[in-house]
Amino acid sequence: MVRKCLAKLQKVNMKKCHIPKLFDKPNPFERMDGWLILLFSKALKPQNIAGCFLFFSLLAFSGVSFAQSNVDAPKNPEIENYSPILQFLASPELEGRETGTPGSYIAAYYIAAMMQGMGLKPFHGNDKVQSTKLSDYFQTFCLLKFSTTSGTVVVKSGGKKSSKHLQLKLYKDFTVKNAFQNVQLETTPVFVGYGINASGLSYNDYANTDVKGKLVIVFDGYPGQHDTLSAAWKKFKSSAENDVYDFDHKCREALQQGAAAMMVIDENFLKSTNEKSASAKADNPDDTHYRDADYFLPSNKPNFSIPCFQFTENGSRQLSEAFDIDFKDIEQKIADQVYTKVNASKVQISLNLQSVVDTLIVYNVIGTWPGQDTTKTVILGAHYDHLGKRGSDIFYGSDDNASGVAGMLALAATWTAYKTIPPFNITFASWAAEEKGLIGSEYFTSSLAAPENVKLYINMDMISRSVVEDTAQRQLSIGTRTADEHIREIARKSNATLNRPFELDLWDVTGHSGSDYASFTAKNIPIMTYNTGLHNDYHTPRDIPANADLIKMGDVLKVVNACLWEFVDNE
Repeated sequence: MVRKCLAKLQKVNMKKCHIPKLFDKPNPFERMDGWLILLFSKALKPQNIAGCFLFFSLLAFSGVSFAQSNVDAPKNPEIENYSPILQFLASPELEGRETGTPGSYIAAYYIAAMMQGMGLKPFHGNDKVQSTKLSDYFQTFCLLKFSTTSGTVVVKSGGKKSSKHLQLKLYKDFTVKNAFQNVQLETTPVFVGYGINASGLSYNDYANTDVKGKLVIVFDGYPGQHDTLSAAWKKFKSSAENDVYDFDHKCREALQQGAAAMMVIDENFLKSTNEKSASAKADNPDDTHYRDADYFLPSNKPNFSIPCFQFTENGSRQLSEAFDIDFKDIEQKIADQVYTKVNASKVQISLNLQSVVDTLIVYNVIGTWPGQDTTKTVILGAHYDHLGKRGSDIFYGSDDNASGVAGMLALAATWTAYKTIPPFNITFASWAAEEKGLIGSEYFTSSLAAPENVKLYINMDMISRSVVEDTAQRQLSIGTRTADEHIREIARKSNATLNRPFELDLWDVTGHSGSDYASFTAKNIPIMTYNTGLHNDYHTPRDIPANADLIKMGDVLKVVNACLWEFVDNE
């Protein structure tokens, strides 16, 4: 009877109906509500075109075919939906939510409780609401934490300004990364400029220099970074924007060159002006760098690495005096000439480090709103961890990234209150260990059996502040992949719905790995990543809820909500 009814309907001009698309499905009746099936059977009894037309009209506009519905999008979150969440996650009691600390576990259980209260299903666990536990929302994994418990750097110099041995202190004058085992080393250092080997720019600081088994000393940053008129700045600036000259890249390059260890001179010390240095001292008078450990999934632990020392401004000054070398002058010469040699052969350095390894239990928190096709999903994610507490300083992480989590949960609440079943799953996720190297999201994507079934990942990381130059507080960055022009068009269309649209920065994430979106692009999953700018309180104890721009955050969530609706409604 269905075929006869369809045959009759084909004679009618119904181009605006989407019956052919609906019936291209293998079994359309699997998605029918019971009352529609009953109505369908009654409509066919008269075996007339009117009955068929009534049925298919109701079917097309009943909400069964979500993508072709005329219903409105879910409501936008209000300030009262996300502000309390932001304030709780960035409260002093959670002490910065560092991965593996009590504050991070409290945050994880809080997020899970919110998800359960909304009626989200656990992504990996029990889907029976009556017996669901908060831990069912956890994707649990282990991390290895490598910490340096003690260490000294002793400089034996014949320089004019320092004829005595200079002993520099761990966490006072320097911090250490990649110290996976105890280290004892005495060697003559080799200065290698910025420690950069960029074949594409025909530049190699290691050229004609033997560093095997030795300690290399490098400058932080890149040539010409403090002189925008220099030839070096013009040469290196564009690639510097992709973070290819950061600390980790330099450490890996030193390892490949055969060095035994690396020491990095602080960028603030190299500056010709003391403006930024004075500000840093005002916030942290002891000039102590934020100290952190090294974190790895057990399966990703490197087989070998070298200890890499990051010196504070004060530690760098002491090294300059001990070496009897004007590092600032050397940096300017490199900017002018792009390369120069420095002789540090009068100095002997002794390194002594003691390290330990701990195992941490870590949670991603993930809930899902099931769709009609449960094999496909869109994911909204935000990392809930931050830097934690160092001494008496709490790094609250209000913008980074209590704002993203609060936004994610507020959107989850509005979508779960919206009763129409989406065509596929909408999953809401809060990642652990983003600040430790995107580890939580990487663990999640590596566990996906079919990454191609994730149709879009939406990332929110720092959505409640503005950079200094954004005086109107109307700048918004949305990153996408090169190929996804249709997603950028969704962003433009969604932004245009605001009363005061944002000034959009639609940037290409290719080559970038600044947040959890990178774990998804690595699996060839389309992404949208939202950010309102790297403000001056980033990664400082000043990133507190009182500094949040809740109005701007609300407008960001309106854009995210509109983008999600537009994508789901047209996918």
